[in-house]
Amino acid sequence: MRVRWGTDRLVRLIPAALALALLSGCASKKVTTDVSPNLHKVERHLDTEPEDSGFSGVVLIGRGNEVVFQKAYGYAEADLQVLMQTAYRFRIGSLTKPITASAVLVAVDRGLLTLDQDICQFLPACPRSWAGVTVRHLLTHSSGIADHFGDLEAVPVEETAGELRRVLESLPANESLLAPPGTEYAYSNFNYVLLGAVLEQVAGAPWESILDAWVFEPLGLATMAYDDVYAIKGGRVRGYERDSLLGLRHIVYDDHAAYAAGGLLSTAEDLFRWSRGFLSGRLVSKELVEESLRPYLGDYGYGWQKRTFFDRTIYNHTGGIDGFSSHLAYYPEAELTIVVLSNIENDSAILRACDVAALLFDWMDAGGAGVELTPRQRCGMDR
Repeated sequence: MRVRWGTDRLVRLIPAALALALLSGCASKKVTTDVSPNLHKVERHLDTEPEDSGFSGVVLIGRGNEVVFQKAYGYAEADLQVLMQTAYRFRIGSLTKPITASAVLVAVDRGLLTLDQDICQFLPACPRSWAGVTVRHLLTHSSGIADHFGDLEAVPVEETAGELRRVLESLPANESLLAPPGTEYAYSNFNYVLLGAVLEQVAGAPWESILDAWVFEPLGLATMAYDDVYAIKGGRVRGYERDSLLGLRHIVYDDHAAYAAGGLLSTAEDLFRWSRGFLSGRLVSKELVEESLRPYLGDYGYGWQKRTFFDRTIYNHTGGIDGFSSHLAYYPEAELTIVVLSNIENDSAILRACDVAALLFDWMDAGGAGVELTPRQRCGMDR
């Protein structure tokens, strides 16, 4: 039986309608950069949510390299009433993508790969139309390749290379691209699966071993690891969904983790440490860091999305996978990082992170009426 890898749950950052709403809520008002006086507002907001609809997960706020707020809410295992802890690990879904991208840039920085190399020299089979698709195109979701993520069987990570070969060899030799390489943005999990395969060929090692050696160990990330839902993983929380009538419900796990597109497990603090380590140039040159943040087409760079919230530049990525929702946001002007991890699939981490930012930046109604809007309204989402 073919099991799809939760394709719809590997979130496409911000759906178009939500993106427009978020932008509409960001009017022309400048606010203070010193957010420390407002940390108590965040804590009070999170602490007072109704229990039946409240948050379950971890919220972390970092200022520069320092964690200034971190707190756990809800249950890591609801049946046994095991309370959440900040040291627990979550599936992070598509937040894996910028971490995969950082490993690709390590290969570039070391001269093992160039951004403009044709990917077909690293793959076991390519349709003729893929000639001219480069590493840069995969990183920026501008390859034009159809998203064949759903064609992959949900196999353990050690079988991914063989499964990818099967899918590539099954593609018609004359399969057309959806658009010429580098001309259109189309978010695709398959692009990052292909990047994982490229990395394995370049380094001569499994993708997870590459991340260990090139990313996790250099930055001291002890909890970040490849996820396998069937393996015993210490400190991993259980995922749920919330039904409007039945309340909290177990997720039926029917997949292995999603490889280089969405297959990692992490604590909030390790995500924060990874982002600080990468952005400060501890993994690759500052030039490559700056290039990775620069949008190629639309608002997407090399694993980072650049937008403007609350009149401030924000670099961010969202993740969603069976039972979990995640978001990491970095506001460079304030040197502020917000990480939200939830073990309730339909609790939108990006909206909660926007709530937190609205409270930290003390965002008020920009219409001049003097009426304070709710955090969701400040983000352009009244829900």
